[in-house]
Amino acid sequence: MTGRAGGRRATPQEIGARMKGERRVLLAVHENPDGDALGSIVAAGLVMEQLGVAWTGFVPGREPFPPELTWLPRLGDLVRGELPEAGDATLYTLDCASAARFGGEGVGAQFWVNIDHHPDNPLYGDFNLVDAGASSTTQILHGVLRAADLPLNAEIGTCLYVGVVTDTGRFQFSNTTPQAHRMAADLQDLGVDVHEVYRHVYENVPIAKVRLNRRAFENLRLLLDGRLAVSVLSVKDFRETGAEPGYTEGVIDGIRTIAGVRVAALVRERLTPTGTPELRVSLRSTDGKIDVSDIAHTWGGGGHVRAAGYTFHGRTEEGIAQLEREVAARQ
Repeated sequence: MTGRAGGRRATPQEIGARMKGERRVLLAVHENPDGDALGSIVAAGLVMEQLGVAWTGFVPGREPFPPELTWLPRLGDLVRGELPEAGDATLYTLDCASAARFGGEGVGAQFWVNIDHHPDNPLYGDFNLVDAGASSTTQILHGVLRAADLPLNAEIGTCLYVGVVTDTGRFQFSNTTPQAHRMAADLQDLGVDVHEVYRHVYENVPIAKVRLNRRAFENLRLLLDGRLAVSVLSVKDFRETGAEPGYTEGVIDGIRTIAGVRVAALVRERLTPTGTPELRVSLRSTDGKIDVSDIAHTWGGGGHVRAAGYTFHGRTEEGIAQLEREVAARQ
């Protein structure tokens, strides 16, 4: 999908002015949401509440959210499963590199606002605020709120901070820009308790996730002379550890730290409702010299140069073999 007819890039001021004039909005983020997606949708919803705008938040799928994020406010109000009809509501998509990522291709929204930081976003909205240089979508949303003098308090700021701290890997990844640090300082000035966020996100790990993380390292394979690290988590692994699918959030970041690895892959096996095998693959590039978003595009996925993902329909060994060939071709 390349975009809606008449769609264009918009400024933070234009997005903010539109938000002030809304009566009803539908907010949507991508499937399998991370801290940036959930932080964005909840922060946007809280802003709408402050403005007196009726809002509905939607997250595709029905899998539980990552346990380290379930303390965020309003998560219980989000609609799951199938995308609701937009009706007369403006649709705001947040952190969605493509319309397919939230199941919204062909959605009947009268007006569509696309706010994102993925470099492969095709500008599919009527208004598009896409900044590939931003550390997170919450950073872009923070810029909108500041540019348009929209409500921003400690509760909203906490949601925004979760997005930037998780997408930058606690301000350690290469997307940690001066702007990201300035945003964090601004939010701390508002009263965001950064230590409390850290405790919730990084020091509240369920024992089942610890067991799953251990299983991921037990299942590790080093391919291409150690340049490609692949770990497979099977349906059996989840059953035996008692882990939910959302417990895989962050597991790949341990795999990418192994010396000599240039591409890390976490492969999650699942069965579709029809019983056919499917693989959810997360990729990380350790030095950025191999663009993993380019690899993900091979199977209809996407993301960033250093972090991307895709879904492979087929058996595990076939999927790993094809991934190995794609990585080898880019070395």
